[in-house]
Amino acid sequence: MTEAFLFPLESIVFALSEALDSAAPHLVNHQLKVSYIVRMLGKKLGIGGRELESLVIAGALHDIALFTTKEKAWAFEDEPRIIERHTRLGYRMLREFPYLKRAAEFVLYHHTPWEELKSETDYNTALASNIIYLADRLEVRTRDLRPILLHSGAILEEFQLQKSRFAPEIREALAEIAEKELFWLRLERFKKETELILQLQFSTYLPCEDLSSLASLFSVVIDLRSPFTRVHSAGVAWVAKWLGEVLGFSQNLLENLKVAGYLHDIGKLSVPEEILDKPGPLTPEEWAIMKAHPFVTYRILEKIPYFETITAWASSHHERLDGKGYPAKLSAGDLSLGARVLAVADVTTAILEDRPYRTGMPLTRARDVLKNLSGKALDSQIVKLVIENLDHVREIITQVRAKRYERFEAWGHIPEG
Repeated sequence: MTEAFLFPLESIVFALSEALDSAAPHLVNHQLKVSYIVRMLGKKLGIGGRELESLVIAGALHDIALFTTKEKAWAFEDEPRIIERHTRLGYRMLREFPYLKRAAEFVLYHHTPWEELKSETDYNTALASNIIYLADRLEVRTRDLRPILLHSGAILEEFQLQKSRFAPEIREALAEIAEKELFWLRLERFKKETELILQLQFSTYLPCEDLSSLASLFSVVIDLRSPFTRVHSAGVAWVAKWLGEVLGFSQNLLENLKVAGYLHDIGKLSVPEEILDKPGPLTPEEWAIMKAHPFVTYRILEKIPYFETITAWASSHHERLDGKGYPAKLSAGDLSLGARVLAVADVTTAILEDRPYRTGMPLTRARDVLKNLSGKALDSQIVKLVIENLDHVREIITQVRAKRYERFEAWGHIPEG
């Protein structure tokens, strides 16, 4: 990769959005479909440029602070407590990243009825937020109705009657775009590439250092799926970066290592919580589901332009030098130095970090575990580096944990465990 490489923000956001909604069949593509409706309404109302980009992104990430399938189900039912929590937390999370500050404002108000909202903020923010609210409710309302054209008239009439909930100009825009059967058919037979990516009229591109910051934010969502992994991805990212520095990686490749570390477990977003949170051994069926997660990571990240190196490293973290890993059964000759670094960082972080059911492994025991894996599963030279600096590596993980919990505190969200 070159130093001048830039990454399209929307493609990264859409990939994460798809992953977030992959845990259960009834959630699939919810946020992306909302983003599609939002784009149609926004364009009809004359919103364009960077403002439309922020609105479309907000539609794709409006549920970013719903970490579990149960929380998503409650939000679908408009449960007041979860609505209040996830809108405010989503706002606090997204506003950390400069490119998402405007989208964060829309997420904050995306469940506030128009009659209340129009006096709480400026008109443009209120209108954009209310567009997301209508799009969210419309997607939920139509999700199980097939064929959708049979029900479209009644649905449109239903939404036109909700005058206190949705702005009159938004209801009028919906009536206009809903005249075309194509609007409903695209919603029913949704295809992300056609309805979103190919329709972008304004695109933001991120340099590698900003990509790392965005990946750090996304890693929080990944890690908060389970109380067992509150800090894991961040630990892997920073241990991998330290190893890369010692091994002489360029600055650009160090940033790629961090991104791969932050996102290596994004495939776990598709694994049910009852498997992720199970304290005991997994059944053969559960293990079969769990073993798919590196491949799901690959499938998610491969859709992002210029992510080839990051994707290869992130999706290989369970491969072994002896060819006994998964899912591709790669062996030493197939595994690049970056992939080897990430695999060592993943194992080292897992055994040293504290988890709800145990403290981090004592250093003497950790050394024994790493020595046992050296040369068979993990690269012996990289393992040697870790063992020789195990106190320092543990301090990296401790600092990462402290910083992550400072972040949680700033958001007003201290997770249990």
